[in-house]
Amino acid sequence: MGYNSGKVFGAFIGWFFGRLDGAIAGFLLGSIFDEYIKSQRGNAKGTSTGHIPLDSLLDTYTGDFNFILVSLTAAVMRSDGTATLPELNYVKDFFVRQFGVEKTKEDLLMLREALKQDIPLDRICASARIKMNYHSRLQLLHYLFGIAYADGSFSRDEQIVLSRIATLLQISAMDFRTVGAMFGGTNAPTNRAYEILGIERNTTEEDIKKAYRQMALKYHPDRVTHLGEDVRKAAEEKFKKVQEAYEAVKREKGFS
Repeated sequence: MGYNSGKVFGAFIGWFFGRLDGAIAGFLLGSIFDEYIKSQRGNAKGTSTGHIPLDSLLDTYTGDFNFILVSLTAAVMRSDGTATLPELNYVKDFFVRQFGVEKTKEDLLMLREALKQDIPLDRICASARIKMNYHSRLQLLHYLFGIAYADGSFSRDEQIVLSRIATLLQISAMDFRTVGAMFGGTNAPTNRAYEILGIERNTTEEDIKKAYRQMALKYHPDRVTHLGEDVRKAAEEKFKKVQEAYEAVKREKGFS
């Protein structure tokens, strides 16, 4: 699939760096970016187009959380053929809160390079499985869903890529549906409540309570405090959605 986001990304980078008028920065950064990457990566071997294949960087950065995060971010953003400004703003805001402005500048430049390439999802996700426990990988999936929904739409291509990433991260099908339901999906609110809890409408009261306890443990913010304040806050939002889903089901079923 072809990919074209240079103008949007160039203008966005120019605005973020605050050095040049956005339109001018877009053209200049587009021409100097490959040289910047070469200087940053030292002896890394480029291709005939000047790109550095992510595969060639994996051996060096295989355990680097930011490299994993940037690579999977690029996979979701390029899945439907274009990067939108709402997606870029969502990513920028997350990275600034999580890593600070200076590190975000480096990561956005790495992201621009990654967006030009096919992402080796098998190897990236294998690294993520080694680097992160299950609860952390759930938080990562939630962040990636946030990118897909940032522009107000959720395309079939985005769904396919997210489903593949979830499979490679060894996220269960039920947890994949749960995280997706937290972003709304197409179901009515009450139906989403059942989906968030991973249960059917005919589930017994005892099993509903059991499912809630399991979900509350799985999505508790304390499980991801080691990943930073922004990830912990995102976990709190999901934990709240689990609680709200449980309350909605209780109201419908008429138990306390």
